[in-house]
Amino acid sequence: MRAVVLRALAAIMVILAVGAHTVAPAQAIENLRRYAGIVVDAKSGQVLYEENADGKRYPASVAKVMTLYVLFQELSAGNIRLSTEMTVSRHAAAAVPTKLGLRAGSKITVEDAIKSLVTLSANDMARVIAEHISGTESKFAERMTATARALGMRSTTYRNASGLPDGGQVTTVRDQAILGIAVYQHFPQYYEYFQTRSFSYGRKTYGNHNRVLGYMGAVDGIKTGYINAAGSNLLTAARKDGRHIVVVAFGFNSSASRDEKVRQLVASYLPKGRRGDYLRTAMIPVPGRQGNIQVAVAQPAKPVPVVPMPLPGWRLAQLVAANGAQPQVAVAAAAPVPAPAPAPQPMPAPVQQAAVDAANTLAAPTQAQPLYPQSDVIGAWLSESYNLGAPPTALGQTTPSAPLDFVPPVGIDPQVSHSAAAAEPITGWVVQIGAGPSEESARGMLADAASKVGTLGDFRSHVERFEKNGQTFYRARFVGFGDRDDATAMCNQLKQQDLACLAMQS
Repeated sequence: MRAVVLRALAAIMVILAVGAHTVAPAQAIENLRRYAGIVVDAKSGQVLYEENADGKRYPASVAKVMTLYVLFQELSAGNIRLSTEMTVSRHAAAAVPTKLGLRAGSKITVEDAIKSLVTLSANDMARVIAEHISGTESKFAERMTATARALGMRSTTYRNASGLPDGGQVTTVRDQAILGIAVYQHFPQYYEYFQTRSFSYGRKTYGNHNRVLGYMGAVDGIKTGYINAAGSNLLTAARKDGRHIVVVAFGFNSSASRDEKVRQLVASYLPKGRRGDYLRTAMIPVPGRQGNIQVAVAQPAKPVPVVPMPLPGWRLAQLVAANGAQPQVAVAAAAPVPAPAPAPQPMPAPVQQAAVDAANTLAAPTQAQPLYPQSDVIGAWLSESYNLGAPPTALGQTTPSAPLDFVPPVGIDPQVSHSAAAAEPITGWVVQIGAGPSEESARGMLADAASKVGTLGDFRSHVERFEKNGQTFYRARFVGFGDRDDATAMCNQLKQQDLACLAMQS
């Protein structure tokens, strides 16, 4: 009898152990899909808003911003040109959608690859860039991580160039804010690519996934991202009236609810941003020598990789004095040790200078590496294709970047505001879900509806101000429906979720 009881207890213990083992990864995934957000003043380095800013998250396709940062390093160093042709390998061609879909052996220029990343978020082209620069994607990921450390992103590790699922590829929204500031400060000549509204290649035209692009005449594109374990992510920036903020928002169940949150953050915090010059405390150190890029030259006749170097002495001293941080050094294989960095020179013009303290302000201690499934084929295949953006504009119509004090509105009429206070005229069929006494309440309705009906992510939300009986109200609408049938069908979906709605022609 005793033996039978012992065997039964042993069986129960095995079941409990197996159950605990299988539940742990799901709990970890759920935790890393929680909302995390931050707003940073890019001119002062001040954190204007944060929530879960130091929690580990999966970057998804936002990882491509670092892929482009490294590519911009190579362009600035003269190792490649925008017209350089890169070859598509079998590994690149095998990437899961979203992708451009070129066959192995095909070639594509650097400039076309850049545009495919910022609009379509092409996973295959991210691999093409990685292999062209570092030989293999894994080597390129090592360089991405080393570059992140040199920028002050101490809680970020990259494992691939695309953001496709990998349990070891983690970041924080605080770290991504550092990158969002750095990519503008260090590469203003290439930053305008993030504002690309459409990209034509072959017989197809691809719209930008970022539906917040151009909001308030201020929002830059930067990068969206989605995998199942991360939810919908966005790294973006807003620049207007001499102000410049970076906004990072991760972990949403839909792109529509994410976009609503980002619009709220931009509307709330852009007016609070600093005007004038960039303070030294807001500048991100350039990997390598101060003011230029350090190149490890093995054979002068051939282009070679740009190597992230130790931080300048003055920067290193500040980090050590502040918190004992020790920057990591990346060494190029088969390359001689580069000459030591020269003594600091006078700071160049604000946009070009490599500077001081933002890494201290924005950096955070590392956390334990989370559990994560190594294969997320469904989430990877979905990527961001469910949110294809507004109808594409013709190439060549993207408003280029300009000095921050003279930034023109991006992609909209400068006389038209996307705020409810000066609503733009809307034409065509719309779905109205209600009206509230404030713009915030209306946006809350939109976010709630978007969280319950995922297909609303394919349509732009809109808040319209109106007056009735001497009182001001704000209509909450989704716009962009082709005809009455489309709007009515969406209304029926909303009613199934116990939400009121009205399909109407505006």
